[in-house]
Amino acid sequence: MIRNVVCLTVFLVVISCALPLPAQQAQAGIITCNFIFTSGANNTYLRYCVSGYGNILTIQTPFGHVHIGGGGEGYGLCQESPAVEYHNYGIDDTGNWASPVVSSTSTSVKIVRSTLDGNWTLTQTITQAAKTSSITIVMALTNHQAVGKVAYLLRYAGVEADGQAANTLGATHNGAFAWSMSPANTIPPFYGLQLQNVGTPPFGFWQGYAQTVPTGPNACAFAFNDSGGYFLGTGSLVMAYVGAVPAHGTKTITLTYRGL
Repeated sequence: MIRNVVCLTVFLVVISCALPLPAQQAQAGIITCNFIFTSGANNTYLRYCVSGYGNILTIQTPFGHVHIGGGGEGYGLCQESPAVEYHNYGIDDTGNWASPVVSSTSTSVKIVRSTLDGNWTLTQTITQAAKTSSITIVMALTNHQAVGKVAYLLRYAGVEADGQAANTLGATHNGAFAWSMSPANTIPPFYGLQLQNVGTPPFGFWQGYAQTVPTGPNACAFAFNDSGGYFLGTGSLVMAYVGAVPAHGTKTITLTYRGL
């Protein structure tokens, strides 16, 4: 049961409040829009919602064009040795996460979630970037173990560009994208979504993937369904990072979602 939380609002300024949520709710398929953000109008319009577990359940940009499908959206983590996999894609949770602690403002939501084994904490801050009609996601991964560990950290989106199940998908070193052109939809205008790395991440490896399946990957085998950089069909987007996280250290990446 979600614990009662009191949030104070003073002179219409939203003050951040923290709430713990049940650990297994996403695994059971009960996932809801807890936070909704809207900005802009017409071609600059952006509306998206975030669950209390850190999933972006819908993205609409520009007005009337929705891009997240039934495969979900979320995050994955793999500890390389000994191998342990953790993920939450909204409709699919590995069940080895502790309850998240969530705080929010009028433009952002912060989700702090540790693994049940106590080895890792993933802190996500998802922020509305109204001026660019985009969503900024900062993911900070902390290693609580006494030795450094190689980790795989990823973001996944079960994209259906402009509500179309079949899309044209592509990937580069810094991101992955999909737009609504397909054999069933050949007449412009087309719309789409890109997932992009921002800046130089503190990991030795990073790469975008256009997956050949709509579902989220096993984080320990994130490239298994890689299309090789181009795919036409019902697929999905992944941005993955690999590198060592020192003992009791934190490494942080930044990504964006933006309409095409």
